[in-house]
Amino acid sequence: MKNYLVKSLFKIKDPDWEVHVRHEQDMYNKYVEVNNLSLKSFEDNLEGKWEYKFITGEFETIHEGLHHTFHELYKLWKSAPCNILYTDPDTLCINPLDIWGKFDKFMMFNYTDPKQYTAENKYNLAFQHFFNAGVRYFPSTMDQRVWDTGLVMAESWDFKDYDSEQIILNLMLWMQNIDLKDATRPDIAYQAFGANLEEMDQWNNYSLVDSAIIHLHGSRNIDAKLAQMKSLIELFK
Repeated sequence: MKNYLVKSLFKIKDPDWEVHVRHEQDMYNKYVEVNNLSLKSFEDNLEGKWEYKFITGEFETIHEGLHHTFHELYKLWKSAPCNILYTDPDTLCINPLDIWGKFDKFMMFNYTDPKQYTAENKYNLAFQHFFNAGVRYFPSTMDQRVWDTGLVMAESWDFKDYDSEQIILNLMLWMQNIDLKDATRPDIAYQAFGANLEEMDQWNNYSLVDSAIIHLHGSRNIDAKLAQMKSLIELFK
């Protein structure tokens, strides 16, 4: 059985993306550094035998990159029986993680912020429990019908809504009739969207130092998150 760690990173050609949308500059090179630090942390702590796959390219908008990633993950999953752990560039694996073969359903492990989703969207969906897509596990045993549902939704992907990917993935998650207690695993994917880690422990209802993966939410300020990433690496040496 093949096991894959998959990451993605794209060069966005839209000149307005960095300056006007994100109010940041030189984002791509910073994300390259972030992704390299992330990969090294997984090489140090992700247990078992696995291979690394990198999804990349140039797109006009980030939405096109997310759409591309969704389909590339499905192609890999269909290529041969395999387990896939997908993690965003802004994640760190700080403690040993034994994940291969441990879950038989598609997983995302933890909430995003805010924890509920009620915004208007083209799918007319709302979620009382809205999970974050920064860490995803696609086991070889997941139901093909879960993928099929996502693929149908992806045909009408909203390329103006950043949440489209997460909406689709949350529907895939919850259609499996998974229990909330079983789905919520901050020990595997800890969300660190804020700088105050004591507050983040309270939000996660879990201690950062005991978690396997920390998701730092680089889209909220890549410079600050890169610095925080380096600080955490030093802390957990």
